Order: sequence, then structure tokens, then C-alpha cells
Amino acid sequence: MAHQDFPVTEIAAKANAFHNEEVIEEIDYEMSPWQCLRQNPKIVLWSLFVNVGPCLVGYENLVLSVCLALPAFQMTFAEEVNGALTIPAYWQSAWNATYNVGMLLGSLVAGWTQDLVGRRMVLAFAIILSVSGIAVAFVAATSPQFLGSKILSGFAVGMMQTITQTYVSEIAPLPMRGIALSINIVMMNIGMLIAISSTFSRVAIIDPMAYKVLFAAGWAFPTILALGLPFLPESPYWLVMKNRKEDAMKALRRLSGPHEDVVARTAQIEATIIHERQQAAVKANYIECFRGSNLRRTCVVLICMYMPQVAGAVLASNASYFLNQTGLDSKTVLMLTQIGVSMGVVSAIVNIYSMMKFGRRILMIFGVILCCLMYLVMGIAAALPRSSGSLLAIGIALQFTSITYGPVCGSSLAVAGEVSATRLRAKSVGLGFSWSCIVSIIWTIVLPYLFNSDQANLGGHIGWIFCGMGLIMLVLLYFFVPETKGRSFDELDILFERKVPARAFAKYDLSQAS
Repeated sequence: MAHQDFPVTEIAAKANAFHNEEVIEEIDYEMSPWQCLRQNPKIVLWSLFVNVGPCLVGYENLVLSVCLALPAFQMTFAEEVNGALTIPAYWQSAWNATYNVGMLLGSLVAGWTQDLVGRRMVLAFAIILSVSGIAVAFVAATSPQFLGSKILSGFAVGMMQTITQTYVSEIAPLPMRGIALSINIVMMNIGMLIAISSTFSRVAIIDPMAYKVLFAAGWAFPTILALGLPFLPESPYWLVMKNRKEDAMKALRRLSGPHEDVVARTAQIEATIIHERQQAAVKANYIECFRGSNLRRTCVVLICMYMPQVAGAVLASNASYFLNQTGLDSKTVLMLTQIGVSMGVVSAIVNIYSMMKFGRRILMIFGVILCCLMYLVMGIAAALPRSSGSLLAIGIALQFTSITYGPVCGSSLAVAGEVSATRLRAKSVGLGFSWSCIVSIIWTIVLPYLFNSDQANLGGHIGWIFCGMGLIMLVLLYFFVPETKGRSFDELDILFERKVPARAFAKYDLSQAS
């Protein structure tokens, strides 16, 4: 059914007249995403605020890559190979791998501790760790010291990523839920854009401060989070799960606009949690994510959280150094990287509108097809005789994969935040980000050995590997990942319980017998 706008007064009157959660659900279906955004400015602002964490993730992911190409950083941490400064592949792998190990542990710990002490308290701990990790990076003078900073920073951002998606999925009303969840990838790309834009003025500086300033700039993100944290409302879902119904209503009043019936909304949250507890009849834990219909949900989350690798997340984060190794000069590399990151920001923003119009599933499939085409161009260019033209084609193809960040990464993050059962959401999201970290660890270890000049030196031939991976992902998306657009958490529960095929989620009639 097509969405249509209704006056705020009419909606409020309707909710107050019936005063129950069924009417709230009906209102959610009748309201358009844009109307929901206009009526919930505080939820929009708080969603943007907590996504400062993913902005830090994007910044840190790219700032290491661009530092690898800075002469000042190479003079401190590189070794001379055949007359040229080269950072050993084992240190590149170690820095990236330990960062991802930290993210893995941070995601798992956040998934568990969020349910114990709440979303706000865990975010506070992540902020402290983030500040500490950046401080260690700033003073590091040896490769092992820098390694320590990556462990701390990785743990912090792993916690932030898990908290962000859990919190946003719980405060955003159904009409704007997809938009709110996809803000994550927008902010990550903005963080990367800030990182690459900050680098141009540092290239010619042959002094440790050339890269130390880039690390210090990262303090801005946890500082913003620390300043706003005391005012951040706790998740109403967590408060209801802890039987703190009055506190949940207070949190909803702080989050919602004047039109919201917080009593009915609280009842809706309570009904969803009760329904899921009745289905499971056991305490929520990580094992539950792999039982019954939750196993299928978890598999969907894992597929979605692998999607950034299909878009070349780790390859892109090493793009500056990788392209430098293929033979492109530093100036061209930085220019291509900035163009690529800028396209990623635009792609993520456009994807927000596209998800409202087309849904999540079709955009994910479309994005992966584009990725495969870009990697195919890379592979073909690498097979041609080496020339400035073929090298430029490799660089352009790699950076143009960023146009898929919105449909591939943004849509997949939205689905990953929606498909899990409410009572398992924190743990499910934690597992998803942990899985993302595991595969990132694998790729960060392997990639330097594939493209470094002192190792396999594959260059653009890496495109063939990623193209094949994309084709496999297309099959998984088609058969296993459902469309979640316009479905409430209650409806998703029913669809999974009835074992509806992924391809049928969008058009399935819930009124028919199971």
C-alpha cells in the first residue's frame, strides 16, 4: 500500500482515542518516512549523535592507509628494500589484524554488557578506550608501540559500532528505521573523507608531526560523544526488558515529539518482548542466536556483515598504499582516493532515499553487480601491457567501487539491524560486527602479501579474486536475504517463525494461515 501523509493532529487524536499498541502499529504503516522524520526531530538528532562513533571508525580505517603513503611515517616505521622505503608486510598485517581483533572483542563484549548495564554505560566505556588508543598512537615511536594503539582503538570502535546499530534500531519508529540504520555508512564515509582531506597538507612535511596531527584529530570524535552522553536517553527497549516501565516512558517522552502516545508505544514494545520470550521461554544468550528460527536470522546477519568485504572495504582502506605499489605516484593516489571517498559519501546519502523507494534487498543485489563489474575492469586492465593508462584504469576501477558503498554496505547494515529478535538484538548485532571483524582480520593479513612488491605483487589482478567473491555473494543474497522494508519487528518474528522463503518476504500476506 502506498504511503500517504496525515495531519499530526489527526494521528494524535486517533492514537488517543483508542490508546493501544495496535493503533500505534496502524499509524506507523500509514505514516510516510518523511513525515516520521519531521515529527521526530529529537530521534533524528540522537541517531546522528550516536553515529559520531561510526564516523570515527571511518576516520581511523583510512587514516592508517594514508599514513602508510606519507614519507614522514615511512621514515619512522619503514625499512629499506632495494633502495626504497617499504613498510614490511608483516607489520602492515599486524597493525590491521590487531585493530580488527580489537573490534572483534569489542563487539562481543558490547553485545553482552549492553544487556547488563545499558547502552549508555557501555558507550561511556568505549569513549574512554578510544581516547586512550589515540593517545598511544600519538606518542608511538616504534612499530610494537603503534601495534598497542591499534588494539585499544579497535576495541573501542568495535563497541561503538555495536552500540550504535542496537540503539538506533530501538529508538527509530518503523517508517524511518531503514533511514536511521543506514546513517551508519554515511557517517563512516564522512569520517574517511575527513581523513583523506586532512592528508594533502601533510605530504610535503618530513617530520613526525606530519602524521601525529592526523592521529590527534581523531580525539574530536570521542570528545563530541563525551559532551553529549550525559543527555542521551537510554534505550526504551532495554528499560522495558529490565522491567523499568516508568523509566522507559520517560525515555520515550524525551525522544518523541508531542504527538506520540508513549503509553501505547511502551505497550507495543512490551508486547514484542513478551511475544519473543514466550517463543523462547529461556534467558537470552549467545547460544540462543543459533537455535530455531534465530539460526536463520543470525545467518542473514552474517551474510549482511560480510558485504563490506565484497565492496572491498579492507582493500579500499589500503587503497593509497596499494595503488602506490602498483606504480602510481603519491599525488595521483591521494587524488583518486579523495574522489573515491567523496563518491562513497554521495552513494550513502542517495541510498537513504533509494531504500525508501526500492527496499533493501534489490539495492544489495544491484550494488554487488556493480562491484563485480568494477573488479572485472581491474583484472582486465592488469592483464594488459603495463602503462600509465592501464595503471590509471586500475586506480579508477578500485575507487569507483565506492559508488556501491550505499547499496552494498548501507542496505546490508539496515537489514542486519532489523532481522534479529528484539531480546537478542544486542547480542545478534555484536555477533555480526564480530564476524565482520574476523573476515576483516583474514583479509588484512592476506592482502599485503598479495599486493606488496616484495611478496606476490599481484597488483590489479586482485580484481579477479574480488569479482569471484561478488558472484558467490549474489547467490547468497538471492536465496537467503529477505526484504525487511515496511515490516515491524512483530511481523518479522512471524515471517521467520513461518519459515517464509527470503524471496517471498516482501509480498507475503500475514493474514493467511501458517
